[in-house]
Amino acid sequence: MGWKDLFKSKGARHKPDPRVRWFGKLPTYADYYSSQTDEEWAVEYNDWILKGCELFYGRQRPSGGDLRLPAATCALRLPKSQMTVFASLLDYGGDMRGRPFPLTFYVGVPSEAWPGPTSDRILPALRLLRELTDLREHVNRFFKAPARFDGTFGGREIALDGIDEGTHDDSWRAGAQTQALTDWFATARPCLKAGDVDAWFRLVTDWGDQVAQLESNEIGPTLRFPLVTSAPLDVQVPGWLRWLERRLDLGRRQMSILFADDPDGVTARLSVIAREVVPEDFLLFTPLASGLSFVDDLCRVSPRLESVAQNDSVPAPPVSVRAPGTWLEFVEAATVTRLEGPR
Repeated sequence: MGWKDLFKSKGARHKPDPRVRWFGKLPTYADYYSSQTDEEWAVEYNDWILKGCELFYGRQRPSGGDLRLPAATCALRLPKSQMTVFASLLDYGGDMRGRPFPLTFYVGVPSEAWPGPTSDRILPALRLLRELTDLREHVNRFFKAPARFDGTFGGREIALDGIDEGTHDDSWRAGAQTQALTDWFATARPCLKAGDVDAWFRLVTDWGDQVAQLESNEIGPTLRFPLVTSAPLDVQVPGWLRWLERRLDLGRRQMSILFADDPDGVTARLSVIAREVVPEDFLLFTPLASGLSFVDDLCRVSPRLESVAQNDSVPAPPVSVRAPGTWLEFVEAATVTRLEGPR
């Protein structure tokens, strides 16, 4: 069965659309490059980008900050059209008049067809996002031999194999079993608030207990996790989702996920939005993300958690607790205090 057949019985308002669309600016033109917006979900996504950029540039200009955005990707759940947009976000400095704006390439599928994402459903999405990011090579060729943008990028499709509720892939576990947690921690340490891997593991365990208490909240959380660019994302991302699904029921949710590189080029961030997206979520792509009050960021968690200190029902792990040896052991191991009763 081909991927186009997987959605025929869904009865969704929209169908999967593998056509590569685009929206944004390059310094070769004085306006927006935009593919045909013949679907309401494409209009909704472009509008989210426009409003998000307006927020970012408006907050940056008074401070004189760098308006360039880091390389980023996302699987964004659109609330009105109920489509999930898989997109890459590339910033070439705006248009030829110096007006900043990124360029995004994207495709879409009905959100109901892709629950979670859970750790066993994320790998096809990561492959899809890589293919969208790889289009930057074609942009570079476009710069060398400018032509009609539609003539260069029009007619492209990206196969949506695996983006459905019937696909399960746990092959990431093999790599996670060989990824040493100490090696990962050594690279990520500059953005973590812990002196050694054992202290960090205790901190993460405390934080995980607090995340588990959010399961019954009507408004879902917004969480950020550290990544290192030198280790495979195909191991780290499903690993973090596995860590999270031990605390929250991801299968019943439709979450958005966003990826953005840190300025140092050594680390990156995974943002998980377990609610409807709003324009302010665009800021999760940007350097402003570290100051957003609505985000629970693991890199901002300090060793002394006030909420733990004020709540005796959430005991801190004993000091003798040692960190696991591998990434797989880390995401599977933890003292989880999530309520096990009916939800």
